[in-house]
Amino acid sequence: MAVTIRDVAKLAGTSITAVSAALNNSSGSTIRVSQATRERIYDAAAQLGYVSNPIAKSLATGKTKVLGLMLPYADAFVDQNPFCNQVMSGIMREVVHRHYNLMLYTATSGIQKDRAAMLVDSRIEGLLLVMPPEDSAIFLKCKKRNIPYVSILDRPIAGSWSVNSDDYTGGRMAAEHLVRLGHKRIAHLMGSQDVSTSQPRARGFRDTLELAGIEVQEELIVQSGFDWRLGMDSTQQLLQRGLKHMPTAIFAANDLCAEGAIRAIRASGLSVPDDIAVVGYDDTWYATLTQPPLTTVHMPIEEMGEMAARMLIARLEGDDSIDPQPVLPVSLTVRNSCGAFSAPFVDGTKSSPAVRQ
Repeated sequence: MAVTIRDVAKLAGTSITAVSAALNNSSGSTIRVSQATRERIYDAAAQLGYVSNPIAKSLATGKTKVLGLMLPYADAFVDQNPFCNQVMSGIMREVVHRHYNLMLYTATSGIQKDRAAMLVDSRIEGLLLVMPPEDSAIFLKCKKRNIPYVSILDRPIAGSWSVNSDDYTGGRMAAEHLVRLGHKRIAHLMGSQDVSTSQPRARGFRDTLELAGIEVQEELIVQSGFDWRLGMDSTQQLLQRGLKHMPTAIFAANDLCAEGAIRAIRASGLSVPDDIAVVGYDDTWYATLTQPPLTTVHMPIEEMGEMAARMLIARLEGDDSIDPQPVLPVSLTVRNSCGAFSAPFVDGTKSSPAVRQ
């Protein structure tokens, strides 16, 4: 017969409500349990082999303490995508800290987006969405079933909850760095159109070139994506323009796309950064593994995941004091792929070790 909290209370010599408050670690409980009593309860539970029954608890409280996590494509949980790895790490850290559980879903894009919305389990209390497309059926599903959600990297609209980074400034940082190094033919491999980060990064890139008096060459702005294969294909297109017209620098959609650009450049017999400088975006662990190591815009990915989970839990627990649409700052990590440590600035001075090493 299963051990109950009534058994634990009897052995510990205390009330059932005290046992419930102690074992559930309930900070919002009106029952105050002293540390000595807690220790007795923990000892009694261990002695009896008490195991919490989450199903019974959810029936009693109406709360499952289960959150859903939906990433943008089906293989995101297993394909070692560095962005997905890091955002999940941040989410898990906060979820575990707050004593919630996580249910994983795929996906919010492509042909699966409608099917994904149908699969959302009734046991979840709230949903975390990573890079959801604007037309995802999941939004309507959440609205119909009154499921609170928080998006990570999504276009903020009135009434929505989302965590973003300052992508416009990130685009500017990448372009400003390359302009300072003397580049005038700078290509941009844009991210996917249905991802909210792509347009603001491109606008920051364009605005920086215009402010510097450098013509924005439309043929050097190529629709690419966030995969190394797409980055490689897009760069090969640019290299076909010939030495006089191909770019001297490339700002890629993300670190994986930048890796593809580096592969294409090296496959053509050219050098990074001597012939073409490359700058990526995200500053994932992957950026340190490219050859050469990648200069990239640092986005606080794990912090964004952690903040999104914290926001969702705040919504579920009735905390309306939290900012529903935070925008986290970005910075620039300078490594060897841009040539900053060897190339002179326009004024002839050497570049200094940069913002983040």
